[in-house]
This record gives sequence, structure tokens and C-alpha cells, in this order.
Amino acid sequence: MAAKVPGYTKGMGIAMMMEHPLPGQGGRHRQTISYGQSPNLSVSPRNVLAREIRDARSIYRGQGLYRPEIRCSLQEVIRLNKLAWSRTFDKEGNS
Repeated sequence: MAAKVPGYTKGMGIAMMMEHPLPGQGGRHRQTISYGQSPNLSVSPRNVLAREIRDARSIYRGQGLYRPEIRCSLQEVIRLNKLAWSRTFDKEGNS
């Protein structure tokens, strides 16, 4: 996001911890589509956030763990991003 949002630094990001299942290796974070990938700067921050939320939801659903608590946490990630970075997550054309 640093390339798209003036004043943003890596430590300012809003995140959700994806707990590590026991026993196991790597945890759910490594199952995400963005793990280890370079950011695609041609995609809007809004679309990246939506993709990441869909991906996390899919991982939890696939493991039979998508419950109201997870849903609320994902909605909170969206809400906090919109609050912290107003205008960055607006739909294009809605200024």
C-alpha cells in the first residue's frame, strides 16, 4: 500500500492474525494467495482488500471453521482499513 497511499509505512497496516493449527506447520497465513508474493500495483487497494478477505473466508470455510467470530473479525478488518485510510477504499468514481 505504500506505493498507493502517501504517508503509509509497513508498520501502519491493519491485519488479522490467522492462528496456527496444532499440530501443523506453516499455519493458515501460508495458505493465503498473497503469501510470499510481490504486490500487484495495478490493482486498487479496495480490490486487494476484497480479494484478501475472500481468501481468508475461503480458508476458514475449507477447514470447517467459518463461524460468526471469524466473520465479525473479517468485517472489523474492513472497517478499520476504511477508517484508517479513508478515501483509499472508496469505490472508483465515488470521491
